[in-house]
Amino acid sequence: MFRGITTQRILYWLAAMVVLLVVGTVIGLIWADTSDVAGAIAVVTNIVSGVGIVLILVALAVKRRRRMY
Repeated sequence: MFRGITTQRILYWLAAMVVLLVVGTVIGLIWADTSDVAGAIAVVTNIVSGVGIVLILVALAVKRRRRMY
């Protein structure tokens, strides 16, 4: 399943998810109290990035474990 995905690509996606989490947090801290739309964007980006980080870490663990055997 993960044979076509390189470890480097997984790490790039992990970095992208961390950036998305930071952006969502910044939006939430700065604009969420003044705009309902900004608050909704912050919540969605934080949920998506949190789930994405977990899934990417699982993919990385599976990839590294398969390389060991």
